[in-house]
Amino acid sequence: MPKRRILVVDDELFVRELLLEFFSKEGYEVCAVESGEKAVEKIKSEVFNVALIDLKMPGINGIETLKMIKAISPLTLNIIMTGYPTIESCIDALRSGAYDYVVKPFKLSELKFCVDKALEEHNLKDEINKLRQKIKNLEDELKKYQNHT
Repeated sequence: MPKRRILVVDDELFVRELLLEFFSKEGYEVCAVESGEKAVEKIKSEVFNVALIDLKMPGINGIETLKMIKAISPLTLNIIMTGYPTIESCIDALRSGAYDYVVKPFKLSELKFCVDKALEEHNLKDEINKLRQKIKNLEDELKKYQNHT
């Protein structure tokens, strides 16, 4: 089974601890940080399949954090979480590359479903990239063979 690594980014200690405990018990590797700045530092040194990012945080907000994570780690799928949902922030999040937009308070089972969907997509994209690389390698081998005949 591929690793399932989640980065939780939320300035509320309760939310970080809740998600860390819940997803850890579900068999995920979880890292929780309290700010966008710390999330960006983590993404530079570690690989995460999914990032759960709070929209409203002091310092770098969720949308800016999402954009920075996408720039550093394009394969990480980002899910925005917010207790203050608006149509504008949802559109902004999705246009900025969010995989999904989740409204707090959420049911943990619903959030897990969303994370599992994101992980499934992440794994499919990874598999597609590996298959493309295999095809390219086979084409290169075939060209070498054709050039020698």
